[in-house]
Amino acid sequence: MLPIDPNNEVAYSFVVFGASGALAKQKVFPALWALYRENRLPQGTRIFTFCRTHLQTKTYRLQVLPYMELEKSRDPPKYNRFWASVQCVQGEYDKPEHYVALAEAMAHQEAKHNQVQANRIFYLALPPAAFDQVTLNASRKCASPTGWSRVVVEKPFARDDVSYRVLQTSLCNCFRESQIYLMDHLLSRQVMQNFFALRFSNHLWSETLNNRHVAAVMISVKCELPVGAYRSDYFNSFGIIRDLMTNHMVQVLAMLAMDQPYTNSAEDLRAERLNVLRQVLTPSMADVVLGQYRNNKRETDPAKCGYTEHSFIPKDSFTPTFAMVVLRLNNRRWNGVPFILRAGKALNDTKSEVRIQYKPADCDSFHSDSADARNELVLRSHPTEEVFMRMRLKRHGEDLCLRESEVSLRVDDRGPKGLSGYPGFLLNVFHGDQTLFMRTDEQCEIWRIFSPILSSIELDRPRPLTYDFGSRGPQQAYRHAERVGFVFFASDEWHQSTETLEYTLKRSRQLIGPHTALKPVREVRSKRFTELSKS
Repeated sequence: MLPIDPNNEVAYSFVVFGASGALAKQKVFPALWALYRENRLPQGTRIFTFCRTHLQTKTYRLQVLPYMELEKSRDPPKYNRFWASVQCVQGEYDKPEHYVALAEAMAHQEAKHNQVQANRIFYLALPPAAFDQVTLNASRKCASPTGWSRVVVEKPFARDDVSYRVLQTSLCNCFRESQIYLMDHLLSRQVMQNFFALRFSNHLWSETLNNRHVAAVMISVKCELPVGAYRSDYFNSFGIIRDLMTNHMVQVLAMLAMDQPYTNSAEDLRAERLNVLRQVLTPSMADVVLGQYRNNKRETDPAKCGYTEHSFIPKDSFTPTFAMVVLRLNNRRWNGVPFILRAGKALNDTKSEVRIQYKPADCDSFHSDSADARNELVLRSHPTEEVFMRMRLKRHGEDLCLRESEVSLRVDDRGPKGLSGYPGFLLNVFHGDQTLFMRTDEQCEIWRIFSPILSSIELDRPRPLTYDFGSRGPQQAYRHAERVGFVFFASDEWHQSTETLEYTLKRSRQLIGPHTALKPVREVRSKRFTELSKS
């Protein structure tokens, strides 16, 4: 953050409700520090913590230190200045008088340096049960009298359509829609903006992203780690569908399938997303495959066991750790194209991506084994942010044989890098940019889509299919995806396999030839950055 300008008349207060929780320590404060370190926080910003636990700045900074990614060579002096702008306030969420004390603390800081306009942001790093009291008291006792007030809500956004209506009513009674920011921190701004540019500014993609050319779309969020103890109560209660599909994954679907907005404004874009969500048909249980990981009998690490073998999970739990849901849209552009949502824990890889798979071309004249060869537009947001086309090109040599290749559509890495993840979203809140934040009515439509199957799962308690820890998930899920029109290629995993590199190279040579098989494995950006900073 730049030094205070004596002529600056605008002050900012950023309040973290639930600061003693894991979300605030592991995500929110590291994001605020990243903005401060890069001089991106607005001048005159003060940070306040508010929670039931009595916190002190000198002890709280030690608690969040493991997550702050400090560089010892340059960060310590600036890090100390960052914490000089943090003030801890203790209070109960249901006591209005405690919010009065918070408002007085903010007003005291805002009155310094002749700052006459005060803007306030309230970040709810809280369980949904506390939203009602916090939003009510924050809007009544802590709203800015001279500037704007905004509220950031972190998932989960309730459990179903009934409980969400209570949350929506509470939010909308206390804040206007223009003040509410429903955050999906898993969304990649760079990747989605690249996709918008590809689709709406290039004839090739604007004319082919429809049911005449696209066979299927798969949206995947895979994690190789098991469910951790620190969030076991939440996960066992909510499950993988509520954790990922009812917010992040369906928002990605809406952005992929929406028509071009009338303008580039946030309101027009969110209106188009809402139109898409209203056209999504409610799935039945026949469209759902559920799984739960089990001990694969090979791991020596005791943490890599079956889901119900964890000491913090009930032995009779039927909570799914893997889910595949097939959604369909009832509109002219996408009618007949399955949108397959796939998410899971303890899988063979960690990645988040979208694969838009095109219908096959007739390749018999070139290669008899390529009759079902399909192009794919891949939008990958984790572990690397990239956009590329999966294609078939001629192999080296005199014969006309095909090999699998890719055409990178990434932006030149030599240019300035924008903020991504949490820091980028927080900066959007400061700037009032709601483009990548959901409206409350969008989330209402999402619950309309998922509540029937979630209700069936809770009432009937179907036993999830089992899959080995570290595998690709239940085989039934892949067969179901193939039945609805998606084709899996054996070389799908070669792009970024690191632990099974020897097998990957061998398999890639068999499938696509030696030239592509020897392509170096991509490193995760954060890992590259850490190694460079150490050298």
